[in-house]
Amino acid sequence: MIDKILLAVDGSLNAVRATDLAAELAAKLNADLSIVHVLMHGRPSAELVHMAEVEHLVEEAHAVVSPGIAYVTGSHPEVLGASATDPRYARVIAALGDQLVTRAKARCADQGVKKIETDVRAGDYAEEILDAAKDFKADMVVIGSRGLGLLKSTVLGSVSQKVLHHAECSVVTVR
Repeated sequence: MIDKILLAVDGSLNAVRATDLAAELAAKLNADLSIVHVLMHGRPSAELVHMAEVEHLVEEAHAVVSPGIAYVTGSHPEVLGASATDPRYARVIAALGDQLVTRAKARCADQGVKKIETDVRAGDYAEEILDAAKDFKADMVVIGSRGLGLLKSTVLGSVSQKVLHHAECSVVTVR
């Protein structure tokens, strides 16, 4: 029986598809849903910058990081491209992560999921997802087949592949 589903999100198109599948399964099975996002480390990929721009996530993150200071369109590359030691960088990345799980939670609630919790973590992507699955006592992990990384030609991304091979529960990868 599947009572608890863990959904891993990163803002990619595959993660949106995974969100929809996890929501459908959780609603039909009346399962608890936990949504996890692992904060990125290193410089953001071009795909993340584009996604953040299209989804207006940077503008929303800016409002959290710098309340009362007007957002200037086009200023996001300065912060997203900043050194990881720049305090603004860490705050924006954390705010982006919060926005991703908040949006995923709203999308799942709209599809009828009753019990949803969210978690934003920092560390190795796959290890944090595996730890979250154990912490939540997940019966199933739902994850996009590949995220925002550079290797678009791989069938499974390195994170989803590691989760698939090391999880102690069922894993559904979504394309």
